[in-house]
Amino acid sequence: MTVRGRPHLDETVARLAKLARDAPAGNLTPGEWAGLHRIERALRDRGRRSRAPLSMLKIATATAVAAAVLALALRLRDRALTYEVTNATVSDGGYVSTGNVEASLRFSDRSEIGAAPRTRLRVSHLEIRGARVMLEGGVLHVRIRPEPHASWTLDAGPYVVHVTGTEFDLSWRADLQTLELRLRKGSVVVEGPLADAGLKVGAGQRLIANASAGTLSLVDELNANPPPSDAPSSSSAPVPSEASTAVAQGAPINAPSTSGFHDAGATARGRAEEQSWGARVAHGDFDSVIADAERRGIDKALAESAVVDLAALADAARYARHQDLARRALVAERTRYPGSMQAGDAPFFLGGLAESQKNDAASLEWYDVYLRESPSGVYGSQALGRKMMLVQRLRGAESARPIAAEYLARFPDGPYASSANKLLHAQ
Repeated sequence: MTVRGRPHLDETVARLAKLARDAPAGNLTPGEWAGLHRIERALRDRGRRSRAPLSMLKIATATAVAAAVLALALRLRDRALTYEVTNATVSDGGYVSTGNVEASLRFSDRSEIGAAPRTRLRVSHLEIRGARVMLEGGVLHVRIRPEPHASWTLDAGPYVVHVTGTEFDLSWRADLQTLELRLRKGSVVVEGPLADAGLKVGAGQRLIANASAGTLSLVDELNANPPPSDAPSSSSAPVPSEASTAVAQGAPINAPSTSGFHDAGATARGRAEEQSWGARVAHGDFDSVIADAERRGIDKALAESAVVDLAALADAARYARHQDLARRALVAERTRYPGSMQAGDAPFFLGGLAESQKNDAASLEWYDVYLRESPSGVYGSQALGRKMMLVQRLRGAESARPIAAEYLARFPDGPYASSANKLLHAQ
């Protein structure tokens, strides 16, 4: 039913009431909530009755109600979040400097950002359901309250962290161009070098990126349990999960721990000679593993080492950018220990090595080997995503679209889902 060519007023009022209800709870007073309940109850009661023609009085009443709700919605639309800062100074433009003490920013939606000493940040923009924060240096502990349609963004150098509702630690060192992010709850999407299409990071995962070195690594800390510093020499290397895949160049950063994060291997490095190769790799001591292999003789080490030691040597060589040694160790896993878990994972890492050397054809072959031999392997999402990107680059978008459809069917929330969607919808 229409009135003088306009949509039915009941529908207009319902839409405006929904707009007001979608505003953050803290932006409505108790009286405003009561008014919304009365409007919605009246609409429900009216829906149960037959639709009789509206009298002029009812039209005027409904128009007045619609105008009141519209005024409320417009007022809410312009009401952005506010925040309070404790233990820090705030200068013009929203710049916050913590000095030598911990500080916190508490927002009106009950989200909170804690800042470690000597952290510099700026609140550059505030919205109804979110904010944009720039971390210039230091460490933040972020707790974002889940809200429908929330939009929170944190900038750190060339990296952008998109947040809905979650809890995480974020560190940025401008001098080293190093980002470190640890997810405690929820998930975020990170964009930046080597993650142009956006990389999803979930709870229990740790992202390390170095813009100047062009490296980015994602580690599943829930499944990776490094041995303690006094682990016996028979300790085996930790088994990587899908999230431990290094993106694009495949080399986690072997750099000093950023401020605010505990370096689990700091004490262990002083006792490297007592540790297995796997334990040393878990603590980031890649050079000593390679040095051990060189003292024994590389050929001998490749020909005699146990499969777990070959895997540790391959990891150490990949991370330290000794790509030829890494390739030889991975091939040794496959030739000496066929059928082992390490041999099954090796094609994925060989594909990453070939890709980092700009050998796209060889990389594509290795990813195909991995997907064929380990169709349900832990690196399936990464291998299929990299295959999609390589096929697009080598053969064009038309050839890559079936792979994109397969990716979304198998991994709808995978790290390459955004790229697959863009590929499928690009005409």
